Amino acid sequence: MRSLKYLLVLIFLMAGMQYTGAQEMSAKKYDNPNWVQMVYIKFKPMKKDPAMGIIQEYFAKADQNAGIEAPTVYHFATGDYDMLVVWEMEEGIETLNYEMTPNDAKWMNEMAKLAGSPDKAMSKMDEFFTYVDLWETSIARKE
Repeated sequence: MRSLKYLLVLIFLMAGMQYTGAQEMSAKKYDNPNWVQMVYIKFKPMKKDPAMGIIQEYFAKADQNAGIEAPTVYHFATGDYDMLVVWEMEEGIETLNYEMTPNDAKWMNEMAKLAGSPDKAMSKMDEFFTYVDLWETSIARKE
């Protein structure tokens, strides 16, 4: 039985070598890739409603006032998370080279106007994060 496993592994390795030998490999970039940032959020027990209040009263209004496209939001009916938020990365993967993107700066300025000051805007964001139990971020490319 053990020798059969080794034989199968050897066959797969040889088949893979023949395949790669048949074609020359070359570099290839994606044509106009569309990158997104996805955030999976789980709220603390009984804290989704107050968090959604902050999202509606501050975050969504800051998006609108700044002229920024709102993220796509999914509310889970099953699973470990409560919500998935998907933002388009306008500059693609280059977005990761910013400490603060131009849209982030516009959004924060609008948050400051809505909250009354930059400090109050940060306090509102801090309050939101007190309602969050888990926050996991992934980056993906749309096909």
